[in-house]
Amino acid sequence: MLPTPRTPTWEEFDLLRGRDRIEHSAGGTPKLKYTAIDPADQYVRCNCGKPGCWTTELLPLREHMAVLWRAIVACNYAEQFEESQRVYDAWPGVTDALQMAASIDDVFTDPAFVDDSDSWMFCETVGDRDREDRERASKYTAAMITFNFAWNAYEAAIEISAGTAFPRDKIPVRARRLFQAEPKLGNTVQWLPVSYRVARHICSGVPELKSGIEDAEKEYGLVGPAAAAELCRLFRNYVIHGRDDSPTVESNAPYRRFYSITRLLLLLVQLLVLRRVRDPVAAVPLSANWTADETTPAGLYLSNAHRRLELWLPDPAQADLFA
Repeated sequence: MLPTPRTPTWEEFDLLRGRDRIEHSAGGTPKLKYTAIDPADQYVRCNCGKPGCWTTELLPLREHMAVLWRAIVACNYAEQFEESQRVYDAWPGVTDALQMAASIDDVFTDPAFVDDSDSWMFCETVGDRDREDRERASKYTAAMITFNFAWNAYEAAIEISAGTAFPRDKIPVRARRLFQAEPKLGNTVQWLPVSYRVARHICSGVPELKSGIEDAEKEYGLVGPAAAAELCRLFRNYVIHGRDDSPTVESNAPYRRFYSITRLLLLLVQLLVLRRVRDPVAAVPLSANWTADETTPAGLYLSNAHRRLELWLPDPAQADLFA
């Protein structure tokens, strides 16, 4: 018999982070106002209301990372890569970073930590603003952490997938040149072109990024995955050089940029892994932990890791296995 749960004391409750995120319904039921990862999918959810809208096919970003992780591990388990590793050592650097990005449940940040004025104690307006800043900063931090892990996975995937190709170029440039040399590769991942257009539109709201995107497209004649790779490179440089907006600006734009680029990075990782598969039509398990009866073609798995499983699995009933 399970023990009866004990009601926490006020002292214990006071130890919890994010108490100001709790609100109560009219009936007194407590709930969270938000978590830091809430904006992860809001940027791509269209308001058109049409049942056939492309955004309805996409997995939530966190699930996308999890399914991509499983696909890489499963293909490695089925010895579909040139140098198959131990099951959970497949594509080192890629799977580790994907796992970390997908593992983020929530983030807590407090910009007022550096403020020694104690003004919040005397002014209710300042206290309200501090709470708003904590929400925006927490969401911004979660978005940046997720992006950084996705970028780590992307760079690791480039190094493994490119092999000895374009050795004199920097890693992100190697990806752009690789995709330029194999333009048809982009046809294997549905919704990559429209995901690129969405990310391009969102990032073009920043004049510096917009001019960089336009200059790169003219200079290199970029289309498809190569254009997406260059956009990701430009955005990463923009962020790493400290040019992004303060996380406390009253706007959702910073989160939208991070998450739209993160989605692109994941799609490009799919392509980089896919091009190294021995036999795209070979059956691989849906999971390295399940029976070999639950299989799908390797190429189909990696091409569709971003889509709802029931849309592409040979046996749609298997989608319940991931629920």
